Amino acid sequence: MSDELRDLRHAKNIPAGDMVAVVQQLYPKYDKTMQSKCENGAAYGVDIRADALEALYLAFAPELLEQRRRRKNSGHRLTCRISARLADGEYGLLQQHIHADGYATMQDWITDIVRAYLAGKEAGPDVE
Repeated sequence: MSDELRDLRHAKNIPAGDMVAVVQQLYPKYDKTMQSKCENGAAYGVDIRADALEALYLAFAPELLEQRRRRKNSGHRLTCRISARLADGEYGLLQQHIHADGYATMQDWITDIVRAYLAGKEAGPDVE
C-alpha cells in the first residue's frame, strides 16, 4: 500500500499537505511525518489504513477508484464461489474419476455439475 500511496501522490502531483488534510478528516492526528512514513512503509513497517487510502482516491483520483477496487477483489471474471470439504480419501478418488471423465480441472467439473443441476430445476418439478 505504501507504493500505491506514493504513486498516487506522484502521478497526480498532489502536495503531501493536501493529502494530509484529507486523511485528517478521518484521523485527526495524521500529519506530514506520518504521511512520509506511510509512503516509505517498507522501511518503517507502517501502512496507511485502507479507508484513508480510499478517501484519498475519492478526493484526488475518483476515476481510478473503481479500477483499484476491482484489482483488490482479485480481478476474477467469475466472482462467486462454492466450496466443500472432503476427507483425503474421498477427494483423491473424486479427482481420479473427474480426470478419467475428461475434465481438465475441478473448476470445469463443478461448473458442469452446477449447470446440469440448474437446467434440471428450470425444466420443471422433480418427478418421482
